[in-house]
Amino acid sequence: MPSLHEIAAATGLSPSTISRVLRGHGDVSEATRQQVQKELRRLGYPQGGRFSRRGRPSKVSRKAVVAVVCSEHAAVRKNPFFAPILSAALECGAELGLRAEPIDWPDHAAQPPDLDAVNGAVFIETQLAHIKAYAQKNIAATVDAFHPSSGADGVIADYRSGIFDCVARLLAKGHRRIALLSAARGGGDGFFQQVYDGARRALDLEGVDPGPNFVAGQATTPSEGYAIAQKLLAKPAGERPTALFGSDHPMLGALRAAHDLGLRVPQDVAVAGVDDIELGQFSVPRLSTVRVQKELLGQLAVERVLWRMTHPRTPVIRILLECPYIERDTC
Repeated sequence: MPSLHEIAAATGLSPSTISRVLRGHGDVSEATRQQVQKELRRLGYPQGGRFSRRGRPSKVSRKAVVAVVCSEHAAVRKNPFFAPILSAALECGAELGLRAEPIDWPDHAAQPPDLDAVNGAVFIETQLAHIKAYAQKNIAATVDAFHPSSGADGVIADYRSGIFDCVARLLAKGHRRIALLSAARGGGDGFFQQVYDGARRALDLEGVDPGPNFVAGQATTPSEGYAIAQKLLAKPAGERPTALFGSDHPMLGALRAAHDLGLRVPQDVAVAGVDDIELGQFSVPRLSTVRVQKELLGQLAVERVLWRMTHPRTPVIRILLECPYIERDTC
C-alpha cells in the first residue's frame, strides 16, 4: 500500500491533512475529505477497513515494537512543549496496533539493553551521539530535530515559515527594533537556526538591519526571559526594543518584566512566542505565538518508523509540519 506521503503527493494536499482525514478529525472540509477518499478508492483501499495512518492494514503493525526514547521520560513529561509530543507518540502506537515502549537513555549512559528487543525507535530530546549510534544499524526517527548524517528520518516543525510571518507582521505594524531571546544555538535545522533564518528573511526583505544586538540573549525559562527582557526594556524609550520574540516560556517572563517596568503590551512593546503552549492562552494579555502541532509531531514520527520497516533502503528525509502564526493580544 502507498504511504501517507505518496497519497499527499497524489492529491496535492499536505501529509498532515491526509493524516487528519484518516483519523476522522472534524477540522477538514467535506470537499477535502471527499478528494482524499476518492484517491484512496483509486489506490485500492478496501472500503470500511481499518487502516494505520500509512494505509496498511493494522494487522501488519501488530508484530512491531517501537521504542519512544528520551534522555529522561520523567523530565520530558513535565515539559509543556515535549510532554504532548511524548503522549501522542505513545498513544499512536496503541492506535496503530503496535507496542510503543518508553525507554530512558541518559546522556552519558551506554545503550539501554531494552533497545535490542525493538523494531525501531523514536527519539525525543536525546543526545545526537545516541541517535547516531542507534540509527546507523536500526530504524529511527527524530522529533523536532533532523540530522541528515545520523541515519534517522526527522519530523520537525517548520519554524522558519511561522517566524517569517510573525516578524513580517511586526514590521508591517512599524516595529524596527526587534530582539530575539534565543534558545541555545545549534546546527542544521535546529530550533535556533530556523527561528533566526525566518526572522532574518523577513527583516532582509524590508531592508531592516536588526543590528548587532538582534540576538539579545539565551533564554529557555520564564526567569531567564524575565531577566533579559528587564535589562532590554529598562533602556530609554528611543533605544529599547519595541518587539521581543522567542519561545513561549521565556516570553511569559518577558510579559512580567514589561508589567513590572510599567510598560503596556502591545502599545509600548510587542511580545511574540513560539510553540503555543497552553499557558500562553491564559496569560494576561494572551500571548501571540507561532503554533506547533505538537501531537502530530509525535504521531508522524511513530508512523515514519513503522513505514520504514517495509522501506528500509530509502534515503532519510525531513518531514516538515506547518506552523501558523496566531496573533492574540500581545502584538
